[in-house]
Amino acid sequence: MRDLLMLGVLLALLPMALRSSFVAFLVWVYATVLSPHLYLYGFMQDFRFVFVFAAIALVGLWLEKGHNRGGFLAEPSSVLLILFVLHGVMSAIFSMQPNPAVWVRLDIFAKGMVLAMVAPLFLTSRWRIHVMLIVLAAGLGFHGVLDGLKMISSAGSHNVTGIPTSSLSDNNLYALGMVMLLPLLLYLARYSANQLAKWAALIAFGLCVMTVLGSNSRGGFLALAILGVWYWLTSPRKLLSTVVLAIVAFGVVQLAPERWFERIDTIKNAAEDESFLGRVAAWKVSLNIANDNPIFGGGFHAVERQWIWDQYRTIPNLINIDIPEMTAKAAHSNYFQVLGDLGYIGLILFLSVMASAFVMRWRIKANAAKSRGDFAWAVDLATAINLSLVAFMAGGAGVSLAYFELVYLFIMTLLAINRLILSETVRLKAVVPQRGRAASHV
Repeated sequence: MRDLLMLGVLLALLPMALRSSFVAFLVWVYATVLSPHLYLYGFMQDFRFVFVFAAIALVGLWLEKGHNRGGFLAEPSSVLLILFVLHGVMSAIFSMQPNPAVWVRLDIFAKGMVLAMVAPLFLTSRWRIHVMLIVLAAGLGFHGVLDGLKMISSAGSHNVTGIPTSSLSDNNLYALGMVMLLPLLLYLARYSANQLAKWAALIAFGLCVMTVLGSNSRGGFLALAILGVWYWLTSPRKLLSTVVLAIVAFGVVQLAPERWFERIDTIKNAAEDESFLGRVAAWKVSLNIANDNPIFGGGFHAVERQWIWDQYRTIPNLINIDIPEMTAKAAHSNYFQVLGDLGYIGLILFLSVMASAFVMRWRIKANAAKSRGDFAWAVDLATAINLSLVAFMAGGAGVSLAYFELVYLFIMTLLAINRLILSETVRLKAVVPQRGRAASHV
């Protein structure tokens, strides 16, 4: 039945996507974050939603002319992202072999980066950006809302495990993804014109917080806590932000299950925790891989290959622990993940891309202040995106999510926002002199 329903939706969307590349782009984004295969069990399970609508969007974009198509933005963020992608490709080519996971990861990596890099070509107006945010919230938030409702209906006993067919495949990754979504939901609650949409965003916010609690993820908790502190520090409306944080904190204390408090309590004994020691071991191995391959690293998922793990686990470095024989583990850190996968050059590029997003937010704020237009929405959206990136960078210290496509889509959206401010500023400057000349003539 689900497959028939999905087929009907697909047949309804295809004509609209063929008529508008932006519609195809929206479905591309939606399918990427929703991962519909998780909910299908029949003949539609193998349908390549992302590939089909990405192809339609790109071909349609190529055929379109005029204001509906934006141009390439030669900004530091876009240039650095291109260099990061090219470096990832070169790392895969020169990777340590045998490692079949390299090519699987490169395929996923490339698809996510293409989505991010073409986003400014579609996001040519405030309306388009807002619609894309709604699609993102509906796609990724669907999982959070569903698990949040399960948490409530089960009185906290539901075990949140992640989205197996996506980048958020385990509870820790999933929790971080939900925390990253929270600032965008608050933005939609503030700037959606429809009251139902505002309430939907606020309800989704609460349910996504419940999902983070149900994940039992210590990394998710830390990301949520750091997000709250950063939100308060950067908010110009301190009283409102204090009220929001107080409501969230009260809700967490009242609604979180006992097992969540027990899990969070283990943070203070992390040095004795076997899971944490396994992560430190993975960091040591990743560092050794990069020391031996400083330019291109070992290739995607190198640290997870047992023969590579065994080769590097006994070599001493700055992380002074003895690693017993154990199964190879994921890097469990965005930074050590990139370091082991792509080497020191890759890590520098990764950190530079992240830093460029914060510089772009500062530029958006400065350009909005100089413009005669009303760009409070742009500053607030840029701040919301930066909050998401703060959560990503903080929570990412303990999970391997460095190539999460949503991060790079957010960064490129900042470029589209800045372009809108600059173009509108130029338009307003052109309008004022024309009015002045007309008044003199009369």
